[in-house]
Amino acid sequence: MTGLYIHIPFCKRKCFYCDFISFNYDELKADDYIKALFKESRKYKKEKISTVYIGGGTPSMLSADQLQALIDGIKKHFDITEIEEFTVELNPESATGKKLKILYDNKISRISFGLQSSNDEELKILGRLHTYNEFLNAYSAARNTGFDNISTDLMYGIETQSAESWHKTLDTVLKLNPDHISLYPLTIEKYTPFYNQNKKVDYDLQGIMYNAACEKLKDSGFTHYEISNWAKDGKFSKHNILYWKNKEYIGLGASASSYYKRQRYKNILNADIYIKNLQCAQSCVLESENIDDSLYKTETIMLGLRLSEGVDLSLFNHKQQTLYKYLKQDLLVIRDGKVCLTEKGFWVSNSIISDFM
Repeated sequence: MTGLYIHIPFCKRKCFYCDFISFNYDELKADDYIKALFKESRKYKKEKISTVYIGGGTPSMLSADQLQALIDGIKKHFDITEIEEFTVELNPESATGKKLKILYDNKISRISFGLQSSNDEELKILGRLHTYNEFLNAYSAARNTGFDNISTDLMYGIETQSAESWHKTLDTVLKLNPDHISLYPLTIEKYTPFYNQNKKVDYDLQGIMYNAACEKLKDSGFTHYEISNWAKDGKFSKHNILYWKNKEYIGLGASASSYYKRQRYKNILNADIYIKNLQCAQSCVLESENIDDSLYKTETIMLGLRLSEGVDLSLFNHKQQTLYKYLKQDLLVIRDGKVCLTEKGFWVSNSIISDFM
């Protein structure tokens, strides 16, 4: 079966580090955007879907009625009778009790909160609109509503953040007993406010923070199943695993990407043009490429190495010299017929993976 990703590109304000496609929320535009999503979906003709992920932007910026309309549209245009996981991203300041109840009543099985830090000063530096207390209230409301699969995003390497404050954020969040934690290093992306301000990151300190988090989360009963992701009780992100295993997925919305029937394609970036094109029955695809067998094999290696379970050894027949180089450096290991990154290799995974291109 196939995964479905829906991009909701609306935010109240863009965070200072963010380079994702997003626009200021407008209720009427959001109505038109949701209608456009389901004009685009018609070409998939009731495709059977195994996972759904609604991301952004800030999906929780949508009104309660818009969230319900979005879910209704998914049910109408896709076959989700055998769905395994349905995730919605939320920001604490816009995750109201009413919206949480709508999601729960519609059997949304997993929610993901963008927290980033438990330190309010660090949140301000990032341009986040919530405080830690607002996150805590939203998290508690989600638990009280009945959600039993909650993920939390955290960021490390923030300006002024010390190893001590990073440990405090981890300890504070671990006390809440989330089911899943994603950890991301701060990166300075082009055209973001941080880039324009010539902000820098301390990669050595980020490495120390990452290694400390690996140890702490392992001791807390989490499984490190992907470079940036940890889960308890087997609650891995099934949708994201589709990406890392190079399986098919459909992307709807402005800037959304798809990998479907050996074609990879990306939609128009601008939400207004996306809406207009679909209103006029025109294509919303910006660019596309066919994936031949050689590229498929390379991408399967590159994506699959992100997972702790690794990639089948047979895929490395044409890359044995590169493979042996990293085996000797204890950055890769062969386990049960699969090539896997070691814990040491996780932190330098980008350079390792790019070497297999």
